[in-house]
Order: sequence, then C-alpha cells, then structure tokens
Amino acid sequence: MRRKIRSTLIAVIAGAILAGVASVGTAQVFYSYPGAPIIQGQNAASGATIAFGDNDLFRLLGYLRFNISDVSDFGVELVLDNSDLGPNDDWRFGGAVDFKYLIIPKDSDLPFDLAFNAGFGFQTGNDVDNINIPVGGLISRPLELNNGRLVVPYGGVYVIIQRVSWDGVPGVPRSGGSDTDADVELRAGAVLHLNDNVGFGAGFHIGAEDIFMLGFHVGL
Repeated sequence: MRRKIRSTLIAVIAGAILAGVASVGTAQVFYSYPGAPIIQGQNAASGATIAFGDNDLFRLLGYLRFNISDVSDFGVELVLDNSDLGPNDDWRFGGAVDFKYLIIPKDSDLPFDLAFNAGFGFQTGNDVDNINIPVGGLISRPLELNNGRLVVPYGGVYVIIQRVSWDGVPGVPRSGGSDTDADVELRAGAVLHLNDNVGFGAGFHIGAEDIFMLGFHVGL
C-alpha cells in the first residue's frame, strides 16, 4: 500500500514538473548540482553536501564539475555512506561520473533551461557492492529576489538502474548473490546564490530511497 501511494505521488509530481512547475537542475549521480545551465568556458565548480535518508543513511559527498563545450559538461563525485544496509554498521565508499547536455537554454523562446543527464556510480563496503546508472531530464529557472540575489529552484525525473551484489556467508553455499532493478526517482530542491561563485541549497530524492541533502557549491 505504501509503495502504491509513493508511486502515485511520484507520478503526480513528475507530471507537474514536466508541465512547467519550477524545478530541475544539473543532476549528478548521488547529488544534484543546482541549475541546468552547464559550466562555462575554462571555469569549474566544486562543492560538498551532507545527506540523511532511509536505512539510517548518513552521507558525506564532495564533487568537481568541468566544462566540455558550450552545451555540455561533466562531473566527478566521491561519496562516503554509513547505513544499516549490511550486516555491520560500517562505512561504504563510492565514486561517480556524469555527463550533461543542454537541450534548451533559458534565453530561447522558453523561460527555463532544459538538459539531459546520465551517469555511472559505484559503492562498495559492508559486504555489499552496488552500481547506479541514473538517466533523466532536467529543467531549472533562476528567480531574482528583491535584494538582487538569485534563487534557482530545480528538479528532475530519473530512471535509476541499480545492480546490488552481496558476499556469501563463509561455509554457506549460495548465500551470496546479486539483484538488478530499475526505479523512477524524483529529484528536486533549490539553491540560494550569495554571489556569482557561492551558493547554498537543500534538496531531496524520492524513489527507491528517500534522501534529504544540505550542501554548498563554489565556482573555481
């Protein structure tokens, strides 16, 4: 029943997003860098976030993002998780790369940016390994406040392909195994830009796992 309600909620929110409600951003694999526009020229961006979620998840994450062309960029992430997914309450380490392509810039006839995003990530530890492949679409629209600062609401709808494998118990035949699944995930949030280079924001993921994040980014 809970899964049915959650699936219905995701479908409703996803429809609102695709209909033009202020949302999506430059998403990565484990975290969403806010805003669909790509990193420009020789510039780069870095940042960090903490996250909390299902299975008593506590996450520390850092990332870098670089320009490829006028319409594309890519990011790299390092992530450290602690949760109760495995038999031991240990830390799990992972990394990821992602690619983003800007389909529609805000300066076109439409009042928002639209981008395609895909990535590949892995995590290992606590006797469990997993691979994450997110593929989705992104929109965002910067909003200027009365004090001149910029707020960027963002969001996205993704298909997350995940393969999980776990070690077997010594001496127990066929106790190890693996499983591959695909889920729809909603990502949304907003960032407040203090200036052209520094921003603070909050976001969440709703899907196979529910995660809430607080983070910042700095232009380089």
